[in-house]
Amino acid sequence: MSWLNHPLILFVIVALPLFFAWRRHRSLFWRIFFSSEIIVIFSAQAIKRITAQLRPFQINPHVLGVKTHIPNDYSFPSLHTALATIFAWAMSYLYPRLSWLWFGILALVAFSRYSLGLHYPRDIVAGFALATFVFWLLFLIAHIKSFVIASSNSNVRRKLFHLFYGLGLAILIIQNLLTPIIFLAIILFIAILMIVFPILPAMIRQSIKYFERGDKSLLMGPFTFTLSAFISYLIFPPTVAAAAILNLAIGDSVNALVGTFLKTSQKRLEATLAAASATFLVVLPYFSVTQALAASGVTAILEFTEPTIRGRKIDDNFLIPIFSGFVIQFLGR
Repeated sequence: MSWLNHPLILFVIVALPLFFAWRRHRSLFWRIFFSSEIIVIFSAQAIKRITAQLRPFQINPHVLGVKTHIPNDYSFPSLHTALATIFAWAMSYLYPRLSWLWFGILALVAFSRYSLGLHYPRDIVAGFALATFVFWLLFLIAHIKSFVIASSNSNVRRKLFHLFYGLGLAILIIQNLLTPIIFLAIILFIAILMIVFPILPAMIRQSIKYFERGDKSLLMGPFTFTLSAFISYLIFPPTVAAAAILNLAIGDSVNALVGTFLKTSQKRLEATLAAASATFLVVLPYFSVTQALAASGVTAILEFTEPTIRGRKIDDNFLIPIFSGFVIQFLGR
Protein backbone atom coordinates (compact mmCIF):
# COMPACT_ATOMS: atom_id res chain seq x y z
CA MET A 1 0.00 0.00 0.00
CA SER A 2 3.05 2.27 -0.09
CA TRP A 3 1.87 3.73 -3.42
CA LEU A 4 -0.94 5.46 -1.53
CA ASN A 5 1.69 7.60 0.17
CA HIS A 6 2.78 9.14 -3.14
CA PRO A 7 2.09 12.90 -3.37
CA LEU A 8 0.24 12.32 -6.66
CA ILE A 9 -2.50 10.43 -4.77
CA LEU A 10 -2.98 13.36 -2.42
CA PHE A 11 -3.07 15.73 -5.39
CA VAL A 12 -5.85 13.70 -7.03
CA ILE A 13 -7.83 13.57 -3.76
CA VAL A 14 -7.61 17.35 -3.47
CA ALA A 15 -8.04 18.27 -7.13
CA LEU A 16 -10.79 15.89 -8.28
CA PRO A 17 -13.62 17.34 -6.16
CA LEU A 18 -12.57 20.88 -7.09
CA PHE A 19 -12.58 20.04 -10.81
CA PHE A 20 -16.05 18.49 -10.80
CA ALA A 21 -17.45 21.07 -8.37
CA TRP A 22 -16.34 23.86 -10.72
CA ARG A 23 -18.09 22.12 -13.60
CA ARG A 24 -21.31 21.07 -11.85
CA HIS A 25 -21.89 23.42 -8.88
CA ARG A 26 -19.92 26.57 -9.52
CA SER A 27 -22.15 28.58 -7.19
CA LEU A 28 -21.01 26.42 -4.25
CA PHE A 29 -17.39 26.04 -5.36
CA TRP A 30 -15.96 28.76 -3.12
CA ARG A 31 -18.49 28.47 -0.30
CA ILE A 32 -18.15 24.72 0.29
CA PHE A 33 -15.68 22.76 -1.79
CA PHE A 34 -12.65 25.02 -2.04
CA SER A 35 -13.14 26.56 1.42
CA SER A 36 -13.49 23.19 3.16
CA GLU A 37 -10.16 21.96 1.79
CA ILE A 38 -8.34 25.17 2.70
CA ILE A 39 -9.78 25.26 6.22
CA VAL A 40 -8.96 21.58 6.81
CA ILE A 41 -5.37 22.00 5.63
CA PHE A 42 -4.67 25.02 7.82
CA SER A 43 -6.57 23.77 10.88
CA ALA A 44 -4.93 20.32 10.72
CA GLN A 45 -1.49 21.89 10.49
CA ALA A 46 -2.30 24.16 13.43
CA ILE A 47 -3.49 21.23 15.54
CA LYS A 48 -0.36 19.27 14.63
CA ARG A 49 1.86 22.06 15.94
CA ILE A 50 -0.18 22.50 19.10
CA THR A 51 -0.32 18.79 20.01
CA ALA A 52 3.20 17.99 18.72
CA GLN A 53 2.57 14.23 18.65
CA LEU A 54 5.34 12.15 17.13
CA ARG A 55 4.43 9.66 14.40
CA PRO A 56 4.54 5.91 15.15
CA PHE A 57 7.66 5.31 13.03
CA GLN A 58 9.47 8.12 14.85
CA ILE A 59 9.07 6.17 18.08
CA ASN A 60 9.42 2.69 16.58
CA PRO A 61 11.27 2.78 13.21
CA HIS A 62 10.40 -0.87 12.50
CA VAL A 63 6.76 -0.01 11.73
CA LEU A 64 7.64 2.30 8.83
CA GLY A 65 6.27 0.84 5.60
CA VAL A 66 7.58 3.37 3.06
CA LYS A 67 11.04 4.22 1.75
CA THR A 68 10.26 7.50 0.00
CA HIS A 69 8.13 10.57 0.70
CA ILE A 70 8.52 10.06 4.45
CA PRO A 71 6.65 12.83 6.31
CA ASN A 72 8.59 14.88 8.84
CA ASP A 73 5.76 16.78 10.49
CA TYR A 74 3.67 15.76 13.50
CA SER A 75 1.10 12.96 13.62
CA PHE A 76 -2.19 14.26 15.05
CA PRO A 77 -4.52 14.52 13.16
CA SER A 78 -4.08 12.68 9.85
CA LEU A 79 -4.21 15.29 7.09
CA HIS A 80 -4.44 12.60 4.40
CA THR A 81 -7.51 11.14 6.11
CA ALA A 82 -9.03 14.59 6.56
CA LEU A 83 -8.60 15.50 2.88
CA ALA A 84 -9.86 12.05 1.82
CA THR A 85 -12.92 12.67 4.00
CA ILE A 86 -13.57 15.99 2.24
CA PHE A 87 -13.12 14.07 -1.01
CA ALA A 88 -15.72 11.47 0.03
CA TRP A 89 -18.31 14.02 1.18
CA ALA A 90 -17.78 16.32 -1.80
CA MET A 91 -17.89 13.58 -4.43
CA SER A 92 -20.92 12.04 -2.73
CA TYR A 93 -22.66 15.40 -3.05
CA LEU A 94 -21.71 15.67 -6.72
CA TYR A 95 -22.26 12.00 -7.65
CA PRO A 96 -24.33 10.46 -4.82
CA ARG A 97 -25.02 7.16 -6.58
CA LEU A 98 -21.28 6.44 -6.39
CA SER A 99 -21.03 7.36 -2.71
CA TRP A 100 -20.06 3.76 -1.90
CA LEU A 101 -16.98 4.21 -4.14
CA TRP A 102 -15.96 7.57 -2.67
CA PHE A 103 -16.18 6.34 0.90
CA GLY A 104 -14.42 3.14 -0.11
CA ILE A 105 -11.49 5.23 -1.36
CA LEU A 106 -11.55 7.13 1.93
CA ALA A 107 -11.36 3.86 3.87
CA LEU A 108 -8.45 2.66 1.73
CA VAL A 109 -6.48 5.90 2.20
CA ALA A 110 -7.18 6.03 5.95
CA PHE A 111 -6.13 2.42 6.50
CA SER A 112 -2.92 2.93 4.52
CA ARG A 113 -1.89 5.75 6.88
CA TYR A 114 -2.13 3.35 9.80
CA SER A 115 -0.72 0.22 8.13
CA LEU A 116 2.33 2.11 6.84
CA GLY A 117 3.22 3.25 10.35
CA LEU A 118 2.52 6.91 9.58
CA HIS A 119 -0.37 7.47 11.97
CA TYR A 120 -2.05 6.18 15.11
CA PRO A 121 -5.74 5.14 15.07
CA ARG A 122 -6.68 8.31 16.97
CA ASP A 123 -5.12 10.40 14.18
CA ILE A 124 -7.41 8.77 11.63
CA VAL A 125 -10.57 9.24 13.69
CA ALA A 126 -9.60 12.85 14.39
CA GLY A 127 -8.94 13.53 10.71
CA PHE A 128 -12.34 12.12 9.78
CA ALA A 129 -14.10 14.10 12.52
CA LEU A 130 -12.35 17.38 11.68
CA ALA A 131 -13.10 17.19 7.97
CA THR A 132 -16.70 16.10 8.51
CA PHE A 133 -17.26 19.00 10.90
CA VAL A 134 -15.76 21.54 8.48
CA PHE A 135 -17.59 20.24 5.40
CA TRP A 136 -21.00 20.12 7.06
CA LEU A 137 -20.54 23.45 8.82
CA LEU A 138 -19.89 25.09 5.46
CA PHE A 139 -22.73 23.11 3.91
CA LEU A 140 -25.16 24.40 6.54
CA ILE A 141 -23.92 27.97 6.15
CA ALA A 142 -24.31 27.75 2.37
CA HIS A 143 -27.91 26.58 2.86
CA ILE A 144 -28.60 28.81 5.84
CA LYS A 145 -32.00 29.99 4.59
CA SER A 146 -33.46 26.49 4.72
CA PHE A 147 -31.61 25.30 7.82
CA VAL A 148 -32.75 28.14 10.07
CA ILE A 149 -36.31 26.89 9.61
CA ALA A 150 -37.01 24.35 12.36
CA SER A 151 -39.22 22.16 10.16
CA SER A 152 -36.72 22.06 7.29
CA ASN A 153 -33.82 19.58 7.11
CA SER A 154 -34.29 18.52 10.72
CA ASN A 155 -33.00 15.04 9.89
CA VAL A 156 -29.64 16.46 8.77
CA ARG A 157 -29.25 18.48 11.96
CA ARG A 158 -30.28 15.48 14.06
CA LYS A 159 -27.85 13.10 12.38
CA LEU A 160 -24.98 15.58 12.66
CA PHE A 161 -25.69 15.94 16.37
CA HIS A 162 -25.78 12.15 16.81
CA LEU A 163 -22.55 11.78 14.84
CA PHE A 164 -20.52 14.13 17.02
CA TYR A 165 -22.25 13.04 20.21
CA GLY A 166 -21.23 9.44 19.47
CA LEU A 167 -17.70 10.48 18.55
CA GLY A 168 -17.47 12.33 21.85
CA LEU A 169 -18.64 9.31 23.86
CA ALA A 170 -16.20 7.01 22.06
CA ILE A 171 -13.26 9.34 22.63
CA LEU A 172 -14.11 9.71 26.33
CA ILE A 173 -14.27 5.92 26.70
CA ILE A 174 -10.93 5.41 24.93
CA GLN A 175 -9.33 8.05 27.15
CA ASN A 176 -10.88 6.43 30.28
CA LEU A 177 -12.73 9.66 31.12
CA LEU A 178 -16.20 8.08 31.42
CA THR A 179 -17.36 6.21 34.52
CA PRO A 180 -20.61 4.34 35.19
CA ILE A 181 -21.74 7.21 37.42
CA ILE A 182 -21.19 9.79 34.67
CA PHE A 183 -22.98 7.57 32.14
CA LEU A 184 -25.96 7.13 34.46
CA ALA A 185 -26.02 10.88 35.11
CA ILE A 186 -26.24 11.56 31.36
CA ILE A 187 -29.06 9.02 30.95
CA LEU A 188 -30.92 10.46 33.94
CA PHE A 189 -30.49 14.00 32.60
CA ILE A 190 -31.99 13.07 29.21
CA ALA A 191 -34.85 11.19 30.92
CA ILE A 192 -35.65 14.21 33.08
CA LEU A 193 -35.59 16.46 29.99
CA MET A 194 -38.12 14.14 28.33
CA ILE A 195 -40.43 14.35 31.35
CA VAL A 196 -40.23 18.09 32.04
CA PHE A 197 -40.04 19.15 28.39
CA PRO A 198 -43.56 20.68 28.28
CA ILE A 199 -42.75 23.07 31.14
CA LEU A 200 -39.30 24.11 29.96
CA PRO A 201 -38.81 27.72 28.80
CA ALA A 202 -39.89 28.22 25.19
CA MET A 203 -36.36 29.01 24.00
CA ILE A 204 -35.01 25.69 25.37
CA ARG A 205 -37.93 23.73 23.87
CA GLN A 206 -37.35 25.29 20.46
CA SER A 207 -33.61 24.59 20.66
CA ILE A 208 -34.26 20.90 21.41
CA LYS A 209 -36.89 20.63 18.67
CA TYR A 210 -34.45 22.17 16.20
CA PHE A 211 -32.20 19.11 16.51
CA GLU A 212 -34.90 16.49 17.00
CA ARG A 213 -37.84 15.05 15.11
CA GLY A 214 -41.51 15.15 16.02
CA ASP A 215 -42.96 15.73 19.48
CA LYS A 216 -43.90 12.05 19.93
CA SER A 217 -40.33 10.76 19.76
CA LEU A 218 -38.62 13.86 21.12
CA LEU A 219 -35.24 12.98 22.72
CA MET A 220 -35.96 9.25 22.37
CA GLY A 221 -33.04 8.94 19.92
CA PRO A 222 -30.42 10.42 22.29
CA PHE A 223 -31.91 8.39 25.17
CA THR A 224 -31.68 5.00 23.41
CA PHE A 225 -28.32 5.99 21.92
CA THR A 226 -26.88 6.73 25.38
CA LEU A 227 -28.54 3.69 26.95
CA SER A 228 -27.10 1.30 24.36
CA ALA A 229 -23.71 3.00 24.68
CA PHE A 230 -23.87 2.47 28.44
CA ILE A 231 -24.76 -1.21 28.03
CA SER A 232 -21.86 -1.61 25.57
CA TYR A 233 -19.58 0.12 28.07
CA LEU A 234 -20.62 -2.35 30.79
CA ILE A 235 -20.36 -5.60 28.83
CA PHE A 236 -17.41 -4.95 26.49
CA PRO A 237 -13.77 -3.89 26.99
CA PRO A 238 -13.28 -0.12 26.47
CA THR A 239 -11.88 -0.37 22.93
CA VAL A 240 -14.68 -2.70 21.80
CA ALA A 241 -17.31 -0.47 23.43
CA ALA A 242 -15.87 2.62 21.71
CA ALA A 243 -15.84 0.82 18.34
CA ALA A 244 -19.45 -0.31 18.85
CA ILE A 245 -20.51 3.27 19.55
CA LEU A 246 -18.58 4.52 16.50
CA ASN A 247 -20.40 1.93 14.37
CA LEU A 248 -23.68 3.52 15.36
CA ALA A 249 -22.59 7.16 15.32
CA ILE A 250 -20.84 7.01 11.96
CA GLY A 251 -22.84 4.26 10.25
CA ASP A 252 -26.26 5.70 11.02
CA SER A 253 -25.26 9.32 10.35
CA VAL A 254 -23.33 8.75 7.11
CA ASN A 255 -26.20 6.63 5.81
CA ALA A 256 -28.72 9.39 6.45
CA LEU A 257 -26.50 12.27 5.30
CA VAL A 258 -25.62 10.58 2.01
CA GLY A 259 -29.34 9.92 1.68
CA THR A 260 -29.91 13.69 1.62
CA PHE A 261 -27.64 13.92 -1.42
CA LEU A 262 -29.78 11.22 -3.04
CA LYS A 263 -32.79 13.34 -2.13
CA THR A 264 -34.60 10.54 -0.33
CA SER A 265 -35.50 9.63 3.24
CA GLN A 266 -35.68 5.94 2.33
CA LYS A 267 -32.78 3.57 2.92
CA ARG A 268 -30.66 3.24 -0.22
CA LEU A 269 -28.02 0.62 -0.91
CA GLU A 270 -25.53 3.26 -2.11
CA ALA A 271 -25.80 5.17 1.18
CA THR A 272 -25.63 1.96 3.22
CA LEU A 273 -22.42 0.86 1.47
CA ALA A 274 -20.91 4.32 1.97
CA ALA A 275 -21.74 4.10 5.68
CA ALA A 276 -20.19 0.61 5.85
CA SER A 277 -16.94 1.98 4.40
CA ALA A 278 -16.93 4.83 6.90
CA THR A 279 -17.43 2.52 9.89
CA PHE A 280 -14.84 0.13 8.51
CA LEU A 281 -12.20 2.88 8.37
CA VAL A 282 -12.59 3.87 12.04
CA VAL A 283 -12.80 0.30 13.37
CA LEU A 284 -10.03 -1.30 11.31
CA PRO A 285 -7.03 0.40 12.99
CA TYR A 286 -8.11 -1.05 16.35
CA PHE A 287 -9.03 -4.57 15.23
CA SER A 288 -8.40 -7.18 12.55
CA VAL A 289 -9.76 -6.93 9.01
CA THR A 290 -12.23 -9.73 9.79
CA GLN A 291 -13.55 -7.97 12.89
CA ALA A 292 -13.84 -4.62 11.14
CA LEU A 293 -15.59 -6.12 8.10
CA ALA A 294 -17.99 -8.11 10.27
CA ALA A 295 -18.85 -5.13 12.48
CA SER A 296 -19.41 -2.78 9.54
CA GLY A 297 -21.41 -5.53 7.80
CA VAL A 298 -23.68 -6.01 10.81
CA THR A 299 -24.19 -2.25 11.01
CA ALA A 300 -25.03 -2.07 7.29
CA ILE A 301 -27.52 -4.96 7.51
CA LEU A 302 -29.31 -3.49 10.53
CA GLU A 303 -29.40 -0.06 8.87
CA PHE A 304 -30.68 -1.30 5.53
CA THR A 305 -33.18 -3.94 6.66
CA GLU A 306 -34.62 -2.02 9.66
CA PRO A 307 -35.71 -5.18 11.58
CA THR A 308 -39.14 -5.30 13.18
CA ILE A 309 -40.94 -7.34 15.85
CA ARG A 310 -44.66 -7.85 15.28
CA GLY A 311 -44.70 -5.03 12.77
CA ARG A 312 -42.94 -2.55 15.05
CA LYS A 313 -39.55 -1.21 14.04
CA ILE A 314 -36.72 -1.83 16.51
CA ASP A 315 -34.64 1.28 17.17
CA ASP A 316 -31.23 0.80 15.51
CA ASN A 317 -29.79 3.17 18.13
CA PHE A 318 -30.20 0.27 20.52
CA LEU A 319 -29.34 -2.66 18.24
CA ILE A 320 -26.21 -1.54 16.40
CA PRO A 321 -23.77 -0.95 19.30
CA ILE A 322 -24.67 -4.19 21.06
CA PHE A 323 -24.64 -6.41 17.97
CA SER A 324 -21.53 -4.90 16.39
CA GLY A 325 -19.70 -5.00 19.74
CA PHE A 326 -20.64 -8.64 20.19
CA VAL A 327 -19.33 -9.52 16.71
CA ILE A 328 -16.02 -7.76 17.36
CA GLN A 329 -15.65 -9.45 20.74
CA PHE A 330 -16.61 -12.90 19.45
CA LEU A 331 -14.25 -12.81 16.45
CA GLY A 332 -11.42 -11.53 18.62
CA ARG A 333 -11.33 -14.66 20.74
